[in-house]
Amino acid sequence: MIVVFTDLDETLLDENYSYEAAKPALNFLVHSNIPIIFCSCETMVEIEVYREEMGIKDPFISENGAALFIPSGYFNFSFEYTRRRGRYLIIEFGTGYSVLRDKLEGIRKRSGFKIVGFGDMSAEEIAKDCGLSLKDAKLAKKRDYDEAFRISRGR
Repeated sequence: MIVVFTDLDETLLDENYSYEAAKPALNFLVHSNIPIIFCSCETMVEIEVYREEMGIKDPFISENGAALFIPSGYFNFSFEYTRRRGRYLIIEFGTGYSVLRDKLEGIRKRSGFKIVGFGDMSAEEIAKDCGLSLKDAKLAKKRDYDEAFRISRGR
């Protein structure tokens, strides 16, 4: 069986977050029933936007390998999964977001470094810092397993 695994940022998507150049290949794969598995740093909700636009119904991996989202009923056999969320059965490999935020706060307090994560920033700040639209920045804030951050000296 052929399965295609692909990252999104600057792999399937260009620097402008467009997949226009990949459309012929995507259409071929979708119409040939070849699964396309996104494996990305993007959040579940960010990946869902692209899956819907592209007509992809296959499982995907979010937030740098932290979780595998399998559409319920996708496989005709049973398997172990961590939890169910909406229409997905999820196999979790990563640590939950609230735990990561707590750990990051502890490091911030002990280290003397100014650590600013997505959870500390507004969607407007993320949009400006990352060159995203406000809509995309709001989706990027909906993290489950991973915290993007920047570090600078001083508190």
